[in-house]
This record gives sequence, C-alpha cells and structure tokens, in this order.
Amino acid sequence: MKAGDLFRRCREAPCRACGAVSRWFVRSFSQTAPALNVLALGIAALVGGLCLADTYWPALLGYCLIPAVLFLLALPLSYLLGWILQRFLGHRLTWLTALGVLAAADIELFRRGAGEGYSFRVVAFALGVTAVLWLLAASWWSLLRYRRVTPTTVSSALLSAAGTALLLVFLFTDGFEDHYIEKYVTLMGEPQSLAALEDSLSMGPQQVLTVDYGTEEGLPSDTVSLTAYMSRSSAEVTGTYAEYYLDYDLSAVPLVGRVWYPAGGQDCPVLFFAHGNHEIAVDSYLGYDYLGEYLASWGYVVVSVDHNACNLLYNENDGRAVLLLEHIGLLLGYNSQPGNPLYGVLDEDNIAIGGHSRGGEMAATAYLFNGYDRYPENGGVRFDYHYHIRSIVAVAPTVNQYKPADHSVEIEDVNYLLLHGTDDRDVKDFMGMAQYENVTFTGAGDYLKSALYIAGANHGQFNSLWGAYDQPAPFNTLLNTESMLSEADQQTIARLFIKAFLDVTLKGDQSCRSLLTDWDSCAAQLPQTVYVQCYETSDFSVIADFEEDSDLETAALDGAAVTTEGLLLWTEELVDFADDSSFDTHALRLRTSSFDSRYTIALPDAADFAGQSVCLDVCDRREYEVERGNFALLDFTVELTDGEGRTASARAGDFATLFQVLPVRTDKLDYVFQNCTYKTSFATVTIPPEGFEAQEGFDWSAVTALSLVFDRSLDLMIDNIGLTR
Repeated sequence: MKAGDLFRRCREAPCRACGAVSRWFVRSFSQTAPALNVLALGIAALVGGLCLADTYWPALLGYCLIPAVLFLLALPLSYLLGWILQRFLGHRLTWLTALGVLAAADIELFRRGAGEGYSFRVVAFALGVTAVLWLLAASWWSLLRYRRVTPTTVSSALLSAAGTALLLVFLFTDGFEDHYIEKYVTLMGEPQSLAALEDSLSMGPQQVLTVDYGTEEGLPSDTVSLTAYMSRSSAEVTGTYAEYYLDYDLSAVPLVGRVWYPAGGQDCPVLFFAHGNHEIAVDSYLGYDYLGEYLASWGYVVVSVDHNACNLLYNENDGRAVLLLEHIGLLLGYNSQPGNPLYGVLDEDNIAIGGHSRGGEMAATAYLFNGYDRYPENGGVRFDYHYHIRSIVAVAPTVNQYKPADHSVEIEDVNYLLLHGTDDRDVKDFMGMAQYENVTFTGAGDYLKSALYIAGANHGQFNSLWGAYDQPAPFNTLLNTESMLSEADQQTIARLFIKAFLDVTLKGDQSCRSLLTDWDSCAAQLPQTVYVQCYETSDFSVIADFEEDSDLETAALDGAAVTTEGLLLWTEELVDFADDSSFDTHALRLRTSSFDSRYTIALPDAADFAGQSVCLDVCDRREYEVERGNFALLDFTVELTDGEGRTASARAGDFATLFQVLPVRTDKLDYVFQNCTYKTSFATVTIPPEGFEAQEGFDWSAVTALSLVFDRSLDLMIDNIGLTR
C-alpha cells in the first residue's frame, strides 16, 4: 500500500490504536484548553511584568505591582481568546494554539536566560518545561473542575506537581558546585605571602569623612549640557522612560556624586570613578562605598560620580566621558574654594580616573578627550580640560561602544589597570584586553599596565548595589551562582589591586608592586581562586609582537629571523578567543609534538641582554585536555644562545603559574547538558638574568638567539616577546 493511501485511510477511518489514544485523551484531558490559556498568558504577563519592574521601577514596588497588573489584564483576555479560538478553530486547534503560546514563552525565557540563540539545549529544555506545565494545568483542571478521578489524571497530577517542584528548585536556588578552580589551585605549590601587603588587608589608619554634592543636603554643584554627545531618542522605549523618570533633560544634567576623604588630609591623590549602565531607579554611584571608604582610610580621595543620566541609552559613551571630565573640574573648584570641606584636600597633579562596565570603557575615552581641544565628531565643540591624569582603572569594561571618528581608542604613556571576571554574564568576554593592547608606551617616563582575569568573579558584585545576578529577572533564574566568588572576596580583590596600583602610580610607593606583576608572590593573602595576569612596563623593548607583517620568518626586531623544528602548527593569527571578539592584536600560535620542538628567533648583531629580563605573554589553548579531565600547568623552556654557542636556559613555569584554559559554567543549563565555555587570557612570564641556568662563560652581552623549547604536546599562543629592566 502506498503511503498516500495509508494516510488517506487513517484520516477517513482512524485505526483502532489511534482511536483508543484519542478516546483516552478525551476522557482524561478534554476541555482543559481554558486552563492552558490562563497558564500561557499568565506566564507571559509574569515574564513581561518582571522585566519592566527590574528595568524601570524601584524593586519592591515594581516586583509586586507590575506583574500583578499585567496578570489581571491578561486573565480576562485569556478567556476571551480561548472562546474565540474554540468557536472558530475547534477544541483541538484551540488547545494546540495555547500550547504553542506557552512553548514560545518558555523558549524565549530560557533563550535569554542562557544568553544564547535558539540552540538545541535551549529548545529541548523549554519544550520539556512546557510539557510539565501543560500536564500540570490539564491534570489538575480535570481533577478539580470536572472531577475526573482516574488513574491517568491522578498519576499525571502527582507527576507534574513533582516535576514543577523540581523545576522551581532548579530555577530558584543557587545552582551547582563547580570544582575546576579547586583542581587548578591544587596544582600550585605552597602559596606565598608578601610582608608589605599585610597592612593593606585591613582598613588604613586614617579616619574617613564623606560629603555628597549635587544633592539636596550636599554641596552645591553645577549642571552640564550633554546634548552635543548623546540623545535619549537613541533608545525609543528606554530613552522615553528616562525622560519621564528623571526630572531633568540632557541640556541640564546635574553633577551629583559622593566623596570619601581622610580627615585632615591635604594634597591627597584622587580617584574619580564612574558606574556603568544599570536601571536608573538605583543610585549606582553609591555602590562603591567599599572602595571609597577603604582607599580614603589609606590617604586617597575617592569621588564616585552619578552617570544615571547616560543610562538606558545607546551610543552615549562619549557623553559619559565628558560628564566625568566635568565632575573633575567641579571638584577641583571645590579644592580651591576656602571654606569648602574639600579645600586643599585634592592633589591636582595626582589624578586617576576609572569606571565599571561602560564606565570602564569611558575612562579611556575621557583620558583621550582630556588631551584634545576639539570633539572628534564635531570640531565646532571645543574641549578645555587638560587635567593631570596619570592612571586609569577599568573594571569589567566594555570596548568600542564609542569609537572616536571610527577609530578604536588608542592612548599612550598612561598607567592602566584592568580587572575582569570569568563569570561575568553582562560583559561576557574579556573585552578590556582590546583596550589594554591599545595602551602603548613611547619609552619616555615610567609607566605600567596590568590586566587580571579572575576566575569566579561576576559583573555585578564589583558594585554593592548590583549583586550576584548579572541579568534581570526572570532570566536570572538560569544563572549558576553557587560556584561564584562571594561579594566580599570579589571586592577584596578589587580593593587590594586598585590600592597597589594607585600606590605605585600616584604615590610612587613600590612596596606592593609585585601584586601587579606577580600575583603568585601574594597568593596566600588573596581570596583563593585562579588568577591570570598580564602586564607590561614602559621600558619593554620588543623582539617579536607579530604585528609587523604576515611573513612567519620575520620578527618586529629588524634583522631577526625565525626558524622552527618539530612543530605541528606554526602561524601568526588574530587573537579572537574571547567568543570571537577580537583583541585587536596578533599572536604566535604553536602546536608542538610530544618530542623536542623548537621555535627560534635569531637575533642580529649579537644583542645585549646584560641586566635585562626576558618577557613573553603565554596562553594555553588545549580545550581537549580539559574535556578529558587532564588538568596540568603549562610549562616549557626559554633558551638563550651566545655567539660562542653557549646556552642559558630557564623553565617558564618557575616564574609564572600558567593555567590551562578555564572551563567556565555560568548557567544551570551548562550542568544539565555538560557544556562549558572555555575562557583564557595571556599570562606574562618574566625571567630575570639570575633565573637562567647558564653554561660557564655565557656572554650576556652577545646573545645571538632566543629559543622556546617544548618537551610535550602543547597548543598555545605567545605574544610580546622582549626585554625589560
């Protein structure tokens, strides 16, 4: 019998099995479409209401009021819709339509919660949840409304109730433990301590005072027009709401902020800090109290500025930069105003700026604008700032949301500190490394840039008011927070690294400098997690940075020539391992065999290495080893050869802890489907002359070759090979 004939016969005269299934379904679940309609529209109203509440309303009022209002509006609508569908489409099509609405709502909920597209795992999980919720509504409606007490309805009601309870536990608890950090930490040796860092573990000796400005009870401040830089029409919905919610427009943005400063302090170094994009119902600038109070107790002035005027908008980061610079001008005005509480407190020659999230990107833009006389997008808008900004702090920054005249923000001869967490679900990738690469040094002056990738740190806990969930409700129910660092630990890391950075770059205090270049030396005093640290100083001289051309046999150093032995892969490629987000830099990619492999740079004119350390940036790419559970630290040999053929060698792993890729799971579906996102960044290795084991008579002033020698199978990237003093 042909297939078409079979389908036709089934349609005209259903088979006995199909008829039995149909009768069973009718006996158990007929006339349950109204319950399904209510459930589908109720979930849609709840999801929509919580999204609106989280974005626009003060939390308690919004979470109670908006979902309730939407649900009450949706309830009669569901009955009306159900009646219309049943009248014109029939009972079965009505049921299928309601089921489709519920499935679509669940797929959208979990798609956004997982932070990805319509992937297999999202659709499969959402359809499973839809099936459980349908069975819950249908079985209990049959039992309670129509008194169908049958084995099918009773068992379905109990099973669906148990499934729903498990779903609620799954969604509304912290999630699952992940142990990769513990496995990596156990590979390290005995953690070391730095005596000079011990004092910094607690509050400083100075009493801290606080003063607000721009508020009703604070110091009087000015307003500034930002209309030349941004518009609330850039975001039709959120911009309209911001216009309604805030009692000012962009032509008169008030300068509002909070200042922490040491009692009796005079000429104190100052950090201006700005938050990023967040709901405007939250005074986000108050969420850095942990940092302001701590640094002020150690003799700094910390100014946290309100950037809510810029939030909920797009293409506004240049406006953020101008707003920060206007805050600097206001505070320097207070500093020169007799009778003002801040009179003489700020050191105008020792200024650092920084920010979190979009504020972190803004800080680099503000530094750029500080050196300009005209706005890049309109030369008719003049700048006149030119403050003495010496250092930049970027915490979980975005990158390239604003590009001046379509260029990336490139800055030079400024100190730069970058902090970011692997569990960040807002700025998911280590974007700040692109800006890190665009901070360059001319060799004039003493500057430092340092980047720290922190396993287990998220986005929001760097602000005390943002918390552990980097996504709005209800999508945040899929976030796995069980294995994240605690807020206390995350903020301790921020305090210690920012203080050490400001001590070095503003005060000239080098006692804790090694924290910025060798976190291993302080591992016992830091919260226990995995840190990947990259750094560079302004006295760095490059041998190979893989930016000059596509010729694999040349290097940045004129006259240098490259040869290899035993490599399976040798190429120079764009660094894009941050979820295909380019770092704006190229690096060397090597795959080595399990026997002796070698990458050698022949140096021209017998280079002088005397008194200099060898530096290089390294990152591992062996995802396959982590998938197999083979956890091991990365290691290889750096070998120097002099003009007489004598050698000096050192193991890279003796001078930096080189972790494998980090298998990060940030949402609960990662555990259900055994997925992870592999994250990594470069770690800098610096080997001083005394770290090499040299043959007798080795001539440090006449080095003719630098080789990387591998004795195991590796897949790694290497960048910025050079020398530093």
